Amino acid sequence: MRAINTVVERDIQEIISDSQIFDAFRGKLILVTGATGLIGSMVARSLIAANDAYHLSLRVICHVRNIEKAHHMFSDIVDSDILTFVDTPLESLDIACDYIMHGAAPTKSKYFVEHPVDTIRTSIHGTERMLELGKEQKIKGMVYLSSMEQYGVPYESGQVMTEDRIGYLDHLNVRSSYSESKRLCECYCKSYAVEFGVPVKIARLAQTFGAGVSLDDNRVFMQFTKNALERRNIILHTKGDSMSNFCYITDAVRAILILLSQGEVGEAYNVCHDEETRSIASIANLVACHVGEDKISVIFDIPENLSSFGYAPTVHMFLNSKKMRSLSWEPQVSMKEAYMRLAEYIKEERHHE
Repeated sequence: MRAINTVVERDIQEIISDSQIFDAFRGKLILVTGATGLIGSMVARSLIAANDAYHLSLRVICHVRNIEKAHHMFSDIVDSDILTFVDTPLESLDIACDYIMHGAAPTKSKYFVEHPVDTIRTSIHGTERMLELGKEQKIKGMVYLSSMEQYGVPYESGQVMTEDRIGYLDHLNVRSSYSESKRLCECYCKSYAVEFGVPVKIARLAQTFGAGVSLDDNRVFMQFTKNALERRNIILHTKGDSMSNFCYITDAVRAILILLSQGEVGEAYNVCHDEETRSIASIANLVACHVGEDKISVIFDIPENLSSFGYAPTVHMFLNSKKMRSLSWEPQVSMKEAYMRLAEYIKEERHHE
């Protein structure tokens, strides 16, 4: 059994430092889907750590696709008597619970392009079952993890996106399989809230990353950080003009846990650090400077055909988190600090490989 990464441990202690966030979960059973993903795993770990710290007598059920992988991933706490893993197909899962955090979904752009049908099917069918389960069990709260990608491309460049606005999506582009399915799942959530009273809330997450992510993850934040640590130049295959709205994992998990027990039923909430909206090129330069210690450069190598790479369209969008902040939530981790923590996490993980 491996000890938990010290960066992950510090992050969890930061999440659970506010005991009031966890009061609603005393004596309750929380179902977490997508539990081997970054967000799901950190939600589960935080609940277990809070239980130990505050004697909450809660239980956590983690839905996973691979029990063996889950046991390895949670090896330091797999023997906890409050933690259970299940791998029943999500569409047929039938389990008693008080709260649901539904985060099971594909997350990689290339996958959306190569497997658009499975992307849609996984999102729609899994979410439908969780909403049905919420109705059957008369749960106390549910959070559906949506994405800022459901906004599409703003009709006005640089538009500030509050939860009541929406942009353009080309539904005939298979890359939209992810974004369109997120939109439909949000509509599903609202419909179940109105018609059946399911107490579901929607977390529209900005790009969320941090300690705990798989080292095999190939998304842009990992590529930048790995290159910087290895003193290799950061290569951009676009102009890097898109504005990136981000949230560090600790801030995202706190928001999700707050939404589980608070917020308005059927409503969506942007979860982002809106004071740290930057272009991809700006982020690359930030990482090159602080993680790469100014020993690497940012190089632009733009291929003729970008569509095969599965990149999202260039977007100049600024998410607004005022609605989430109204629930006494504030983002605490700056982008510089986020990448420094991620770099420390990667170094420690590699040391133990």
